[in-house]
Amino acid sequence: MNRRAIPLLILAAIVLAVYGASLAGEFVWDDRPLIVENRLIRDPGGILTLLTSSFWQTGDRHDRFRSFFRPAVSLSYAADYAIWGLRPVGYRATNLLLHLLCCWLVYRIAISERLARGPALAGAALYAVHPVHVESVAWISGRTDLVCAAFMLASFLAQRRAGESARAPAWRAASLALFGAALFSKEMAATLPLLVAADRWLDDRGPGRIRRSLAAATPYLAVLAVYLLARHAALGEEAAPLYLLSPESHLASALFVIGRYTTLLLAPLGLDTHYPYGPIESLASPLALLGLGMIVVVALAAARAARASGKTALWILWTYVTLLPVLAFGRYGDVLMADRFLYIPSVGLALLLARGIALAGAFKPSVARAVGATAACLVAAFGIAAHAQSALWKDDLGLFSRMVETSPDSGMVHSNLGLAYQRKGEYRKAQQEFLAAIERTPSYALAHNNLAVSYEREGRLVDALRSYEQALRLAPAQLEPRINAASLRVKLGDAAWGLEQLRTLAESHPRYPPALYAYAEALDYVGRRDEALPFLERVLAADPLYANAHYMRGKILAEQGRKEEAARAMRRFLMLWSEGGLYADVARRVIVQAEPM
Repeated sequence: MNRRAIPLLILAAIVLAVYGASLAGEFVWDDRPLIVENRLIRDPGGILTLLTSSFWQTGDRHDRFRSFFRPAVSLSYAADYAIWGLRPVGYRATNLLLHLLCCWLVYRIAISERLARGPALAGAALYAVHPVHVESVAWISGRTDLVCAAFMLASFLAQRRAGESARAPAWRAASLALFGAALFSKEMAATLPLLVAADRWLDDRGPGRIRRSLAAATPYLAVLAVYLLARHAALGEEAAPLYLLSPESHLASALFVIGRYTTLLLAPLGLDTHYPYGPIESLASPLALLGLGMIVVVALAAARAARASGKTALWILWTYVTLLPVLAFGRYGDVLMADRFLYIPSVGLALLLARGIALAGAFKPSVARAVGATAACLVAAFGIAAHAQSALWKDDLGLFSRMVETSPDSGMVHSNLGLAYQRKGEYRKAQQEFLAAIERTPSYALAHNNLAVSYEREGRLVDALRSYEQALRLAPAQLEPRINAASLRVKLGDAAWGLEQLRTLAESHPRYPPALYAYAEALDYVGRRDEALPFLERVLAADPLYANAHYMRGKILAEQGRKEEAARAMRRFLMLWSEGGLYADVARRVIVQAEPM
């Protein structure tokens, strides 16, 4: 066996041991809108749209923040769909492979600093098992960090190779291309030009090093400028954040968050899938002062390290510089912090550990053995913790049940737990959670809509209509409650009003399959099946994988005696439908009836 492959095989075994069980998990949380309900990744014709749209514009949904532009990640979902369809095991396997690639790149960066294989492998192993990475690895939607880190680390390694190789222009070009790919994966990559400049400055002790450091970073700044132009063309003006903080509160919150991230990196205790921390209002808060104290200590350590070892100072800087983008509070939901934001910063910790072990090896053999044993115990302990934490990301019910325990005051968490119960048909439990969400956030229009859906499925139609109408009062522009309320009016006997509303929505949103389908379904409900068929054709033209439209089309064709066409539609439906039940039974009967006797 090639000895150079042994570290990679060891890292692969570690990643599989820690995260292998996560392969059995389901699609969880944001996986549904980004993958399961995202028609753009299923349609080869939607690739251009993926490359020029907001990350959350998934064909049927639009990004209300317009702050994420990550086409490289969306393309990875499209590639997974082409291979695996909607089988989550394939997407989860891709995450594990990406994590392994990042671990290998950490190892190669350590080797590029002329560390021995043992310390380099120890640092990469710590990176492989650190519990703060669970959210990024065990959750499919955490892939943004994996893809960005892979491109970012490869770009950084390539720029170092450019300084050592006779093929410097090729390595520089590769580094710039990889940096561009990292930017199109996640916004945290925008910190790389600063890190490239710091790497050159700390490694260059001669006169004029500031000028040379800026020259090294300039091509990366040019790539960043091109990215910002492309981002603006795709997103336009960014919408207002979810919440705004006063300057003092923003600074105090940033100090606290940096301090908390530091403790999570050094001692990953109290990990949470949804941290309950609210904004810190005053700079005099003990939490803000504690964070400030940690920053001062780290700054002093970095200054001292810069005098002794530029590489040590670099990895301290890496840890904190890459955190800067996630201090834009309000741009990524209702939380101040999340474990996934540490995936890229923790590279610095892993390489600091590798350097520390290498330094210990320069002392007596007994010291080296003690440090090595300690590192092995640390990797084992972190691996056990990460393995246990990854179980939380198996399914929605387990994940959101845990979140409700640790964030009981979050309306979003209660609403998501309600959706998990609703998918399992436990409507009373779902309603309790939606009501809890509304109690905590009365203006939460989506929770009112979800409550209405639950009432409707349980047969409480009047209660459902009341909740739909409340959702519309809170958010008149939202399409989902408008469609749902109009469809329910048809069922309650007000067919003229409901059909008119649905027709208007279908005409004003001619490429929005749910609006077209709702109108077709209402026409079928009142017996106007001939009129429903053209709208079903329009649904399938917009989204050929819309399973319910294939089912309804097959049912209407069967009622019209067009058995062969009906059977084809039902076969297509069964290819797309994975839930079984009554719909699947009806589809099979239609197919059997079309077969020659």
